[in-house]
Amino acid sequence: MIVRPTGDTAEIVLQVDHAVISGQLAEAWADEVTARDSVIVAARLHDIGWRHWEAEPRINTDTDQPTNFLNVQIDEHLRLYRLGIEEVAAIDPYAGLLVSMHSAGIYTGRYGTQPALKLTRAADVQSLVDAFVAEQEARYEAMRDGLGVSQDELWRNYLLLQVFDRLSLRVCLGDPAGPGPMEVVLPDEQTLHIAADGDDQTVAPWPFAVDRLTIEVPTRTIPLTGYADDDALRLALEQAEVERRTVTLCPVS
Repeated sequence: MIVRPTGDTAEIVLQVDHAVISGQLAEAWADEVTARDSVIVAARLHDIGWRHWEAEPRINTDTDQPTNFLNVQIDEHLRLYRLGIEEVAAIDPYAGLLVSMHSAGIYTGRYGTQPALKLTRAADVQSLVDAFVAEQEARYEAMRDGLGVSQDELWRNYLLLQVFDRLSLRVCLGDPAGPGPMEVVLPDEQTLHIAADGDDQTVAPWPFAVDRLTIEVPTRTIPLTGYADDDALRLALEQAEVERRTVTLCPVS
């Protein structure tokens, strides 16, 4: 889950909700996308494995605060990604391949497209991370051949999945790059530029099929600290009212 401290409270956006927003962005994309339906499934479900953790969230023992997704123990990260990959692949094998690449890319700077992406604790268990990435990559060629997908097409769709993921993280106020101007790699060596405009975000070049795109972000506000145990955190989340924070993406005027 995405945890944003706000004074003595924390604004929480669940990973599964963030992924649903990624799917909405994929559906609104203007350019023609090969295997579009599979790309939308991958975007909407790329973090589905996190629902297991979010059903039983834990306190960060270093801070006594709810644990942000970047700070979850890496062995748990890997377990959740494996569960998610299997679940998506059972629904749509092409989407499962994209989610596998996305999951491995989290530990490789999104395959060089976001080198600054670093996960807390990853270096402490580098052998586990390396084994996970190797495990996923070992299947790519056979899966790609079985689906009849070219390497170029798969890479384009992987890049698009990263765009939808990062734009959604931006909207959910959870991108580790922070609130400043952001650049995201697009296919064909282009770059998407995102910047804050008050509570909204400008995007250039404008990539969507509508003039403006308004997103509702399900947000829960809970105390930042003071939990007796993990069960108390779970209960606070279950009882929190779900508010709909609105963010509009718009072209540069």
